[in-house]
Amino acid sequence: MIVFVILQRSNCDDPNSFILKILILNVVLMTEFSKAVISCIADWGKTSEACNGNTQCLEQSARRLRECLDAAFPDSKKVELESDKVNYMLSSVFFLANRLSKAAEGLAEFDRVMNNTEKLGKTSLEEKENQELHTKFQKELDDILGKYF
Repeated sequence: MIVFVILQRSNCDDPNSFILKILILNVVLMTEFSKAVISCIADWGKTSEACNGNTQCLEQSARRLRECLDAAFPDSKKVELESDKVNYMLSSVFFLANRLSKAAEGLAEFDRVMNNTEKLGKTSLEEKENQELHTKFQKELDDILGKYF
């Protein structure tokens, strides 16, 4: 906002001066990325915590996180400093946040499998005392790893 005031009060007869001020404006606006991304992740954390392990709720929360991150990042056509480094940085943040949300969904599924296993009995899966239970557990674990990790 301060930059807008400077632009309005400045003498913009010199085109180079005007371009420099526009670049400064873009850099000032770009520094808002960190605040927006952190806000998206914080909102996702609160929403995901309220899901209490419900995987459908976690999926919806992850979808909202991706939408929030999409809104936080500018359209590439609007970024004056378009470069491979900027793209790499922004896509890395998006990728890591998305992976974190998928991992949380996977952990909720793992909790469900573990709770079901405990309810069926306190058998030792390592010693394979109950081969059928062990096989089912291994299949569910493989499914979780394949889907979320």
